[in-house]
Amino acid sequence: MKKFVLLLSALLALFFFGCTTTQSTVSSPGGVLGSPGGGADNHKVVSFYVIGKGLEPENALTKGEAVLMAERAAVADGYRQLVEKVRGVYVDAFMKAGRGTVNYDMIQVRTQSWLRGTEIMEITQGEYGITNARLRLRINFSKDGMVWWPGGIGQNVKPVLTSSRSVTGSEYSNR
Repeated sequence: MKKFVLLLSALLALFFFGCTTTQSTVSSPGGVLGSPGGGADNHKVVSFYVIGKGLEPENALTKGEAVLMAERAAVADGYRQLVEKVRGVYVDAFMKAGRGTVNYDMIQVRTQSWLRGTEIMEITQGEYGITNARLRLRINFSKDGMVWWPGGIGQNVKPVLTSSRSVTGSEYSNR
C-alpha cells in the first residue's frame, strides 16, 4: 500500500509540474525550432496531429484522481504517438521455432526523442472513462541544397546516405 501511495504521489507531481504551458514569443509561423532562413520558398512548416487516449484506473482513490490520471495517460500516449511519427520506431523481434511450431515469439518496440513545442489542443472526457487528448507539433523545415532539414538543429549537420543508390530531392520534399 505504501508503494502505491508513493507511486500515486509521483504521478500527480509529474502531472502538475509536467503539464505547464508557456506563451511563445515567436512571431513567425512554425518557429518552433527557430526562425526560418532565406526566402519563402526555402522553408515550410509541417504540423503533426495525434489523439492520445487514457483510461481511468479502477484502483484510484477518488473520482478526481481517476480523471487526472486518465488525462495524464492520454497526454503521455499523445507524446508517444508524436515521437513515433517524427522519429520512427525501433522494432526488435525474436522467434524460436522447433518441430514445425513456434516455441517462443517476442517483439519489442522502442522509440525515443526530445519533443519541443508540442501543444495540447484539447482534452475531452469520453464514454466508459476514456479520456482523449488532442496534441499538435509544428516543425519548421529549411531547405539545405536538395534536402529538407528541421530548422535550428545546427549548421554542421549533413545528410548521411546509407544506401548505394542516388537520392533525388523529390524523395525528400514529398515527406
